[in-house]
Amino acid sequence: MATLAISNPLRVITLATLAVLLSLSVSMAAFASGPVAAPQAAPASEGPFITAIGTGVVPPSSTDFISPQQTLYISAQSVSGPDDIQKASDEMQARLVAIRGALEKLGVPLSGVHFTYLNVNPQFGAPQPGSPSPVEKGQPLPQTVTRYTIDASMTADIPSVKLLVPAMNAATQNGATRVNVSAGGKGYQPSSFNPAKADLDKAMADAVEQARSSATSMATATGKKLGEIQSVSAMQPMPDCCPPNTGWRVQVTVTFKIAP
Repeated sequence: MATLAISNPLRVITLATLAVLLSLSVSMAAFASGPVAAPQAAPASEGPFITAIGTGVVPPSSTDFISPQQTLYISAQSVSGPDDIQKASDEMQARLVAIRGALEKLGVPLSGVHFTYLNVNPQFGAPQPGSPSPVEKGQPLPQTVTRYTIDASMTADIPSVKLLVPAMNAATQNGATRVNVSAGGKGYQPSSFNPAKADLDKAMADAVEQARSSATSMATATGKKLGEIQSVSAMQPMPDCCPPNTGWRVQVTVTFKIAP
């Protein structure tokens, strides 16, 4: 029978004491922390959805063909001497204000009247005969400013062709030196004009109904039944570009719940 020799009794006692202390520490930690809670389950999904896109069109009104909206480009020009440039610049600004007021009296919305630019361009030339020489004899004469050309421009969105000619006349009578119509021609719709609210509401309803029809077809194809609307989002109404003058287009994205 084999015997276990203990060469160092003090070491055995120390190891036993350490084991007891560790056991007590673990027990106290478990008591302090209390029972461990079970992990919380992730929230359940509200259920599957079907999302569809629908579009609606606001047709052009009956007067759009004969009264397309146009943009009027108005410019003015004047010439000033070197000593009168400030006075001429003030006079040009007064012209623009007068043209704007005349257009407003005709019924042109001020929200569609925009200032474009005001340029002052110096014109150079040699000194006039009889003027004292600015340089020593034998040196080339420097160019000096002999006059200034002042150019100004503005635009106006005209809501009806019936106002086009009166607006052109009002501009020229108040100082415009050139007036022409936007190259967009018939059918151009400036962004400052919007469709009537009643027409827009109908187009939105048509777009939602089209989305519902598409979602119903997808639900049927997958053996589901379409439920109520979960959410709706819409894009900003935009004028149709091709062909022009065909009205406005709206687009909605509709998400439907799946019925149980």
